[in-house]
Amino acid sequence: MCSFQGNITRIPFCGFSIKKGFYYDHYHSEYITKQASLGDNSGIPDVVDKIEKTLNFKVAISVYLAKDENNCFATVGQGGIRMLVTDVDFLQEVNDESGTKWGAISVIAHEVGHHIAGFNHHPNQPDNELDADYWSGYTLQKLGASVNASTKAIMRFGTEQDTETHPNKYSRASIIKKGWEDAANGTIDYSRCKDCKPE
Repeated sequence: MCSFQGNITRIPFCGFSIKKGFYYDHYHSEYITKQASLGDNSGIPDVVDKIEKTLNFKVAISVYLAKDENNCFATVGQGGIRMLVTDVDFLQEVNDESGTKWGAISVIAHEVGHHIAGFNHHPNQPDNELDADYWSGYTLQKLGASVNASTKAIMRFGTEQDTETHPNKYSRASIIKKGWEDAANGTIDYSRCKDCKPE
């Protein structure tokens, strides 16, 4: 699909929690309990690996598990390590509250979408969030989710109004739907990815 070739110019972050919703902040490494690997009990590295393989995305993402964090977030660590950090119990809560087994996967796909798109693709954070939403919708269609299931989590947890860092849930659901439709039609909007290209 594409290969990422961009450089990191600042430490980026995008997080989601049920309490805070989607937010932009700095991550706190003290919440991380361990690095997870394929085949472990959490299943998260397997989901990330399936997303990467489904999209033919060629940049490794290290998965770390957090405890009592009630969160899932993407960031870049020391040495440019691309990270996804999540609390496994939290992801079950996302599924329960959104009413679909795709809720947690849509959150993970959004965070992986930041690594696909490039955190610094746009000068403003809301546009970067829409890029990640596009890749979430694209991913979920490829994995077999309906368009309705793909937008359920954002419609449950997104905000009615734009915030300083994140667009409102209606704009975001629209972009998720666009990503889903592009995947269904076999097209890709490469403007949603910094330094990626057709192969």
